[in-house]
Amino acid sequence: ILGAIELTKDYVLQRKAFGQALSQMQNTRFVLANAQIKAKAAQAFVDQCAEMYSQQRLSVNHVAALKCFITDTQCEVIDQLLQLFGGYGYMQEYPISRFFVDARVQKIYGGTNEIM
Repeated sequence: ILGAIELTKDYVLQRKAFGQALSQMQNTRFVLANAQIKAKAAQAFVDQCAEMYSQQRLSVNHVAALKCFITDTQCEVIDQLLQLFGGYGYMQEYPISRFFVDARVQKIYGGTNEIM
């Protein structure tokens, strides 16, 4: 998630629309702020589970919940970031498209989120 956020920050600083950088638009700032909040929440959950693991208190239910939460959050955030790229976001020449594809497949492998 953090790599996609940094990539998007760099892009919106240089990309202009309607005579101004995308980074100056209120919606762009909201999307980036929301992405940061969700990334911090995801990291906090990972840290909590790592602590539980080190104390041998991590259950299968915790791991399943972590996998579902992280992959759902990652997909949601990267989808919102990709929107800021417009049509370029779907072109393979732009790394955000790879972030999007990689995020989506993580909801499938290791057991789909629907069966976790």
